[in-house]
Amino acid sequence: MLIDRIVKWLLPREHRFFVYLNSVSTNVGAAGEIFGELRSAQGPEDFVRIAEAMRRREHETDELSHLLFQEVDKTFVTPIDREDLHALTSALDDVIDLLYDCTQQIVSYKLKKMSEPMRELVRVAQECTAELARLIPLLQDLGRVDEMQISIIRVNALENEAGKIYRRATEQLFENAHDPIELFREKEILDALDSPIDACEDVTNMIRSVVAKNG
Repeated sequence: MLIDRIVKWLLPREHRFFVYLNSVSTNVGAAGEIFGELRSAQGPEDFVRIAEAMRRREHETDELSHLLFQEVDKTFVTPIDREDLHALTSALDDVIDLLYDCTQQIVSYKLKKMSEPMRELVRVAQECTAELARLIPLLQDLGRVDEMQISIIRVNALENEAGKIYRRATEQLFENAHDPIELFREKEILDALDSPIDACEDVTNMIRSVVAKNG
């Protein structure tokens, strides 16, 4: 990858971790933007287009994560614990994997249109990924804890909001659905939409731990 060659040429090893990590978090934010297009999607053709764009972003993130893991494995001293670097990178990668899996599920289950609760969960997921994209670069300066806390608290609030949307949507679904196939399809997609939001909160919990260790 071009970014790998540039980073190795320009930066000492201790700074490369943050370049790769920031690139992964930037991809998370970009994936969230693509995912957000589901809110205005008009039907199956749009779902396929979005899923394909997500596939490309997911593949790129896998490559960036692999580069970071390689650097961690061959470096004796890292700016934060190597276990934390591994775990944080994997958690960010999981967020994009779950976003991609969700778009694939929407296509595979042949959903005709997004319901309003689905659109709301998409919005929350997009906002969560945007917060992660702002949050991760702050790890280069652990003195900026107050700024980190703003994003951490915001993601926590968004996760709580998503929980309310999800519970209300599933209650209404079981009250009103008459077709068992449609009930299964919508419930599975609601579950898939909720998963990346939970994964975003997992990332912020890891960051809390990193800050506590290194603060």
